[in-house]
Amino acid sequence: MSTAAPIRLGYAINQWKPNFDDFTRVEQHERALKVIAACGFTGVELRGGTGRWDPLGRPASITATYGSTGTFLDLVRRTGLAAVSSWYVDPGEPVDEELSRGRSILDPAQHSDIARSLLPFAEFLAEAGGSRLVVRALPAAWSLEPPLDRTRIAHAAAGWNTVGAAVADTGVRLSLHVDCLSAAADGTTLTALLAETDPALVGLTLDTAELTVAGLDPVQVFDTHHDRVDHLHLKDTRHVDMDGERLAPYAEASFLSEGGTRGVERWFYECGTAGGLVDFPALAERLRAHAWAGWAVFESDQTPNPARSAMLNGWYAQRLLPR
Repeated sequence: MSTAAPIRLGYAINQWKPNFDDFTRVEQHERALKVIAACGFTGVELRGGTGRWDPLGRPASITATYGSTGTFLDLVRRTGLAAVSSWYVDPGEPVDEELSRGRSILDPAQHSDIARSLLPFAEFLAEAGGSRLVVRALPAAWSLEPPLDRTRIAHAAAGWNTVGAAVADTGVRLSLHVDCLSAAADGTTLTALLAETDPALVGLTLDTAELTVAGLDPVQVFDTHHDRVDHLHLKDTRHVDMDGERLAPYAEASFLSEGGTRGVERWFYECGTAGGLVDFPALAERLRAHAWAGWAVFESDQTPNPARSAMLNGWYAQRLLPR
């Protein structure tokens, strides 16, 4: 892994869109970007989406809203940010513009369509100074018939190799993200998936809180797969799913949104929050030991106050990963 560049601090814009119609106007985008820059971050990570209520969800939507990619990037840089660092996209989500109900990386017949659909995101990132196209590694565990055998894991890996090769020509690298609901949020499955993918084409995004909620130690995951980790999502949590509720049907609603049987109000918190379970100092030590370089994107999913969370994360970021 390259050590030519230091760790760069980015911020995910997704928490500014808690509801489908809350983040549609240009002035709302500008305020969010200004807050991110004011808190010491130099990049912003976008989140894939679809439709008129998600004007930052797709490259074509940005063009429709701003007139051109360049106009939006001028705004990003004018607010004090250096780049759109990355873009998170889940190909399993519906895409109205493509009349798609969502595509499965487990289906080899859909791999070429997934690659075609994701290529514009990589092309946008190349123009925007970004480096990582972050994708959901596997669908939600509850949505799949168990067990997830080696054949289906191999199918998924072949699909990501196809996508990785397609986007590599842009200079952007594909990176697999593991959320707490994903079938990849299992040590054995994740190891098998990474073993089947080409390290030259496919990396791993380490998401500290998502792994913790799923019962995995992100520091141990980094120790095991540090040679594949090429992107970071940093957030904290006070909770672990000890009862397997994340594996229950429609866990997106019953578990993440409604809090499960415990009625958890927030699964995710700012880094360093009181009672947080993620050992960020230990992770920072491992990053230094391996001379890790890349974008460390801070998040505050489910926050009731995005600006306050960005300030708290900014304070912590500058002490955890001083530049």
